[in-house]
Amino acid sequence: MTQRLILGGILFFLFLLLTPLGIFNDWIPPATHKGYYAVTTIDGGDDAGYYAYLRSVFFDGDLDFFNELHYVHSEKFMPTGYVFNNWQMGQALVFLPFFLVGHLLALLYQGLGYPISVEGYSAPYYISTAVASVTFLFAGLILVFKTLHSFIDKRFSLLVTLSIWLASPLIYFSFIRQRMSHTVEFFFAAVLIFAWAHFRPLAREANSNDPVGRDAPSNAEEGRGQLVLRFAALGAILGFLGMTRVINIAFLALFAVDLIWSFRGDLKSSANVKKILLLGGAGLVGFFLVMLPQIVCWYQLNGVPFPPRHMKYAGDGLSGISLLPVLEKLWDLFFSAKWGLMFSMPLAVAGMAGLFLKNEWLKELRPGLLAYLAGILTIVVVYPEDSASYGHRHLISALPVFALGLANLLRRISETGSKWGVWAVKIGCLSAVLAQFIMVIQYKVVLPYNHPEFTLKALASTPELISSRPDLLLRSSNFFKVLSLQFPQNWNYLDGLFLLVFPAFQLMGLAFVLVYFKLIGQGSFFQIRFLDPKFILGKSIIVSIILLVTVMIAAPVKTRSEINSRMEYQETVKKAEAHVRSREIDKARAEYNQAVKKIPQSWKPYLMIGQTWQAQGRIDEANRFYLKALDYNPDDSPTLVLLGNNLRRQGKVEESEKVLRSAVRAWPLNLTAYDSLAQLLVFRGKREEGIKMFKYALQINPDYGPSHINLAMTYHSLNQERESLLHLNKALSLGMKGPVIDRIKSIILNKPGKS
Repeated sequence: MTQRLILGGILFFLFLLLTPLGIFNDWIPPATHKGYYAVTTIDGGDDAGYYAYLRSVFFDGDLDFFNELHYVHSEKFMPTGYVFNNWQMGQALVFLPFFLVGHLLALLYQGLGYPISVEGYSAPYYISTAVASVTFLFAGLILVFKTLHSFIDKRFSLLVTLSIWLASPLIYFSFIRQRMSHTVEFFFAAVLIFAWAHFRPLAREANSNDPVGRDAPSNAEEGRGQLVLRFAALGAILGFLGMTRVINIAFLALFAVDLIWSFRGDLKSSANVKKILLLGGAGLVGFFLVMLPQIVCWYQLNGVPFPPRHMKYAGDGLSGISLLPVLEKLWDLFFSAKWGLMFSMPLAVAGMAGLFLKNEWLKELRPGLLAYLAGILTIVVVYPEDSASYGHRHLISALPVFALGLANLLRRISETGSKWGVWAVKIGCLSAVLAQFIMVIQYKVVLPYNHPEFTLKALASTPELISSRPDLLLRSSNFFKVLSLQFPQNWNYLDGLFLLVFPAFQLMGLAFVLVYFKLIGQGSFFQIRFLDPKFILGKSIIVSIILLVTVMIAAPVKTRSEINSRMEYQETVKKAEAHVRSREIDKARAEYNQAVKKIPQSWKPYLMIGQTWQAQGRIDEANRFYLKALDYNPDDSPTLVLLGNNLRRQGKVEESEKVLRSAVRAWPLNLTAYDSLAQLLVFRGKREEGIKMFKYALQINPDYGPSHINLAMTYHSLNQERESLLHLNKALSLGMKGPVIDRIKSIILNKPGKS
């Protein structure tokens, strides 16, 4: 229990240190936040693709993602009439209980009179899913620890568990980009390796330290039915892992090789061949029983029973295989300056090496583990697209396997009696963890995500980072950095939600995991169920049936007229966009009006119609359509900025200020929202607050010329000529020019009394 408490304590500290809260309230300067992602800011691609399953079924009762406001593919229609979705529903399944708590929290805040929406897009929902992500991560870490403790002591198990997590890309996806599915993937991978190590009979016979293994009947005593149930249960767990990220079908190689290895003594025996086929078939049945809802869902949405984008790239990779490019990619996988494993995940490489070292407990597991690694590495090398994110995230499900190898390496070194060797390993683990932290705090902050030499560049800049930019060590808008800011005199509901409710909710999630594993460790009903293959398989089948029924209800086959309407809408929008590019404003507006008639609830055509009227100076008409767009997407910051600026032009300054402040709250990193609000505040005589907003825009982008020129004029009006000239010169150096700039320059430089 002590080790689990240490593990939970370290995890919670890192949660406070690395979780970016974002600009959740007006008193937090934009400069506080570094990078793109925050608790309430998710990517419109992968992250929103996973989240759409959860939000759409819960609120809309369907799997039609056309009205998913933050999903970048919401208007990419497939031949089925549904919106393209290449991702899986496994994450949504396990996040659901937390999402329900988030919904209750949103209802509570709304009931108390606070402006919190209850449609899945407000802070309580994003906070709840962030809590879910870290909670399942903690459960996965405990399972890795328990698996390692089967053959090494607790201290080394804890060291390896922490090191393999903290020195890998999983640390980034644990706290910074929580809506990706990698923490859930890691959890299911940890469950799978733990269950496999305990279920396979030959491995359990060799497991002298494991109480479950000692008390279990031998392989000879087990009935065929029990063996079939075990392999079917393992297949079901793999099904959940595949339903989370489909790349994890690589684990099928583990089971295939392990089965053959288990019966290698007499492969010519027809009885053994039948047993291999029976057990392998049971595993596949369990796998496909769980995967069936996802397969049906892909078919209903995309028209094919698999993720279309992944299959396209996989096909391209397989069709283009040749020896030299494969060898080059294999070399890059290990030695690339960008994300080479030798530099970015050295403990993973050490774990691979450790799997080859002698160990009685690992001896029977080794062939299956190596087969899995060969499978996943082949996929990574052959697949033509890289991870397009932080590190080799495709190897996150391999972390429990790497942990076994790293633990074996540490065990072998400790058995030599060399204290220096053990200390060298400990220092190596700590160094790898610190190196990963150095990379994380620079990712999308100091260095771009696609820097060709990211790892080496980030590590080489460590001395400069510590000496010149110590502020980055508290990455982004984490709890410690936010708490170090000057607080407002009175907290409001958002401060309480982010700074009190959020960490308390996370602590409760971690406490629940600790209590659950404590009950399992006491030999209770929970332990019996936890390792009962019949229980696992039975509950998996029930979940699969519920999911399948949900998919069939939420994604019925669309009628031909519905499909045609959406296809026509898509073509009409493409024509309108072509007219916009050709500056044929009237024709573009006509096409967008046709699009609205085909799908009236689509908000984007209303926005574009408004912009066509704006281009022709028809502000009243533009505003009418901006308001229609906001009816369907009330928190679209760019639309709010357009509307707010128009209201100012019409003299409706109070209404304009209200709308522009909403634009800032909707997207706190929208520099044009700050700039527009600042101009309005200056116009209303609130020049000091206006200067503050101009500076906020420049915190987001120091080279934003309009804010510099606006600050130059504002400081000039306050007779602060030094500051005025500073910003004027900066604007001119950025290339700001034209008649308006010339006039401003003339006003500032020719002020009466100036020499």
